[in-house]
Amino acid sequence: MENDAYRYAIKNAYLHEGHADVGAVVGKMKALDKALDLKAAMPVISLAVKKVNAMDFGGIEKEFEKFEGSYELKPPEKPIGLPDFEWAKKDMVVTRFAPNPNGPFHLGNARAAILSFEYAKKYLGKFFLRFDDTDPKVKKPIANAKEIYIEDLNWLGCPPAEVFFASDRLSIYHDFMRKTISMGHAYVCECEPEKWRKLIGKKKACPCREKNSDSQMERFNKMIIHELKEGSAVLRIKTDLSHPDPSVRDWWAAKIVDKVEHPNPKVKDVHVWPSYNFASAIDDHELGVTLIIRGQEHEQNMTKQKFLYEYFGWAYPHSIHFGRIKLGKMVLSTSKIKEGIEKGIYSGWDDPRLGTIRALRRRGFAPQALVKAVLDLGIKPNDASIEFARLADLNRGELLKKAVPAELLTEPVELSVQFTPKMEAHGIGISAGSQSFFVEKSEINSVKIGSVFRLKKALNVNLLEKSGFFASGKFAGTHEPGSGERKKILRWVIESVDVEILMDDVKKMLGITKYNGDLNEGDVLYFEKFGYARAEEISPKRIKCVFAHK
Repeated sequence: MENDAYRYAIKNAYLHEGHADVGAVVGKMKALDKALDLKAAMPVISLAVKKVNAMDFGGIEKEFEKFEGSYELKPPEKPIGLPDFEWAKKDMVVTRFAPNPNGPFHLGNARAAILSFEYAKKYLGKFFLRFDDTDPKVKKPIANAKEIYIEDLNWLGCPPAEVFFASDRLSIYHDFMRKTISMGHAYVCECEPEKWRKLIGKKKACPCREKNSDSQMERFNKMIIHELKEGSAVLRIKTDLSHPDPSVRDWWAAKIVDKVEHPNPKVKDVHVWPSYNFASAIDDHELGVTLIIRGQEHEQNMTKQKFLYEYFGWAYPHSIHFGRIKLGKMVLSTSKIKEGIEKGIYSGWDDPRLGTIRALRRRGFAPQALVKAVLDLGIKPNDASIEFARLADLNRGELLKKAVPAELLTEPVELSVQFTPKMEAHGIGISAGSQSFFVEKSEINSVKIGSVFRLKKALNVNLLEKSGFFASGKFAGTHEPGSGERKKILRWVIESVDVEILMDDVKKMLGITKYNGDLNEGDVLYFEKFGYARAEEISPKRIKCVFAHK
């Protein structure tokens, strides 16, 4: 306990300018051990904090470097494992992810994709990507959906074995529609919508329902050849008219679309389009899907689809339905995102305010962090919330060894130091005689004129004057502060480059940093006392970043 208390007191002091807080250390200790006896621990923690706070910052810094890499905010977590299924066997689990490609791939629907992929992998099965692009009017598919979704799925580590478009399979649906009609389980309804709703609300059949299969087939063929126009007829599946859910009663299976606007050029002359429920039911059977993992809102759809499965004598796939996801204040609604983009509120799918995969990726989130967050939620049916702090915590764990450390000065003050020796610090050469540095305004303002401060891991400076954005001093040695000696530690840069950081509220933060010639676009920078940001554009004069989190 003593060692842990000391380690975390050192870390807390290092992060807070040499002063450790008892409450903060208690919090870390409690995270390490949920059963911690606070009554017994408090004297130990208080003593450790007192000891650390008596040290100078140089000593704290040395101790932190000694312990760095041994810190864990939480004890090692238990391996995440998906629950087993009694029915599941190797090579027999086939899953699919079936998005409507009319909008962005976000963390909400990524939950279904990740869980479906992981279960297929668990049982050495297959994971399919199937685009439900059968609504060319209301939910118009985007043209480049395949490229976007596959790229995002691959980035998440969930590559599909095969990719299907429902729009490529319209003739298959038409064949099954004819089979359903010939079996007496479907009919063409030409009733006025309001009249039909009144009848079905009273659990009564409409007149169209009673016509024989030959008559139904003739009318369906008129739909196919576009003799019947949009809004004049729909194909309905016969169900239980006494079903307690009115939406299940004789649900619609196909409609007519007069003017087809669809990115698939093969369907421009096709005018009969299936409903989501009809196309999904047929494809899940035809593609051999054995496990469906999707949102709770689809439970009603399952009820509808089971009528078809019963008529054809098929076994319905095993199904899991989970609740919705919330991700802090991030927007996950497809309709709100599309509306916001159209109105110019959002810059695109990767706007930092959104919870899309593209936006999170742009901000510097690692795919492993997103996958871990989803697996943590599991397959529970209730709605769930992923706290952004939790997601950031997971991401820090992934970035710990990858992020590029850098200094960020948001209000740089030029500091001229006289009598400097020729030396090197942070891999930067310091000139003999005099050298100009840039330091943070708030930090230099905390130093009194005439006192000695230290430029981090470099040299000591006696402050002579300061005014606005200029200060001067003279060299006061290179020695590290000794025991009991406290000096202000200032961050600094010499060879600077402008930094522009797009924040999560799309405001821009400006500053300067050291130019790192090894920095690549896509690298994540860790700016001490500021947070993580992903480098998006790099030039010798400016680095543009997108803020990730603290």
